[in-house]
Amino acid sequence: MTTQTANTADFVKAFTYSMTHEDIDGVMKLWSADGEWLIMATGESFKGLDKIKELAQRSVAAREHSTGEGLLPFDVFTNAEGTRLIWEYVHKGEVTEKWPASTHKPAVGTKFELPIVLVCEIIEGKLVKIREYFDLQTLTEAGTPHHLYS
Repeated sequence: MTTQTANTADFVKAFTYSMTHEDIDGVMKLWSADGEWLIMATGESFKGLDKIKELAQRSVAAREHSTGEGLLPFDVFTNAEGTRLIWEYVHKGEVTEKWPASTHKPAVGTKFELPIVLVCEIIEGKLVKIREYFDLQTLTEAGTPHHLYS
């Protein structure tokens, strides 16, 4: 195993552990200071560590998980150079009263099962960008304009 392969494997392991255990501090250690998280379904962008951490905190507060729920990755892979990570998962949970701002938010207690793909760019062992893709209509009424975080 080459050094790059070992470093990439360690990065993927740390990312997967932090995401599946809602370890916000662990995820934040993986980010570059000028990183950006884009929510492609809504067009929202969170740039810099403070905004990304705020996004993570709000996301964790917005749902709870019962047994067998949570962030459940099923397809995780990287390119040979270790500069791209694709993290595909199903997020199963229940909406809390802290669901992000929206006039069309699901009722508290609503169960959801949302397929999500994260396309991550990595430079020198740090996340520089995540593009998050999901079908917003899974959570909202079809055709309803909706922003999760703004």
